[in-house]
Order: sequence, then C-alpha cells, then structure tokens
Amino acid sequence: MMKLYIMRHGETTTNIKHLICGKSESDLTINGILQARNVGERLKDIRFDAVFVSPLSRARITASNVVSQTIIVDKRLIERDYGDFEFKRKTDVNYDDFWNYNLNYNECNGENIKDLFKRMDLFIKDLLVKYSDKTILLVTHSGIARALHYYITGIPGDGDLTKLEIPNCCFRVYEIRGN
Repeated sequence: MMKLYIMRHGETTTNIKHLICGKSESDLTINGILQARNVGERLKDIRFDAVFVSPLSRARITASNVVSQTIIVDKRLIERDYGDFEFKRKTDVNYDDFWNYNLNYNECNGENIKDLFKRMDLFIKDLLVKYSDKTILLVTHSGIARALHYYITGIPGDGDLTKLEIPNCCFRVYEIRGN
C-alpha cells in the first residue's frame, strides 16, 4: 500500500491578495517560507521514499523548506490552467461552476476539469507502478490537491469540488492500494 502525503505550497503574494493563480509564477511570502519550515519540523521523522513537486517555484521552494532530500519535478503537478480567470478574484468569476465536475465548465479557456482528472489518473497510476509500497510526498497546489483528493476518495454526486478547502501548507495523508 502506498502512503501518499499531498501538500499545498506556502502562502504567496497572490494568496494574500485573494487572486486566482494557476500556471503563473507567484512568489512565496516570508510567512509562506515559515509555514513550510513548520511543516518540515512536523514531518521530520517521516522517511519519504520520494518527493515530487510542481515545476512552479512556489512549490519547489516550499518542498526545499520541508525536506532536505532530492526533489523530483513533475510537470503533471503544475496547477490547473485557469485561463481567463488568472489573477482575478473567485468572487468575480464563475469559480463554483469551473470546479463542478458534472458541469465541466470551461468557458474561461482554461484546463477542462475532466482533462485535469485524466492528468491525475495517469500520475497516480505511474506512482503505483513504481512506488506501490512506499511513502511519497507531493508538494503542489490547491487545485491539484483538490483534484487528487476527489480522485482518491470519489467525486460527490453533485459534482461540487469546492467544498474542500486546502489552506497553504496543509497536507493530507492517503493510503492507496495498487490494482
């Protein structure tokens, strides 16, 4: 059984402005770095067999403040492409529909939610082939952490994926069996 720690990056400059930030870069704040160091202290006794991170600097820097081991950059962990929603406030766009699996809303020229789930499916299947009985840390983004959570636990009947809040430097632990 694979033990999977899924963690969101630390606080960024766009987070404190309450702006949507997908595939664009956004710098960690000093608080974001401190959040990562605090999580590193909490996880210091866990031996991770591998650490995977998004290619975006906010995730890479967070990971380097959590663990001292080599990190593996995997482009499949990059945040969802928010298209025209990038750098807008959630309250100024149709964010709930964009995150509703049943509606598959994609009016904003971003990444289709079903394509996002396909990306997560391929990633998890690859992990299970190589690390089926290992402990893995993923440092990524709120959208990816949300998609992975619902991929693992199941999509709610109403399709609403916004019910799960993922604060900065929050992590969740999952156990996944291979096929």
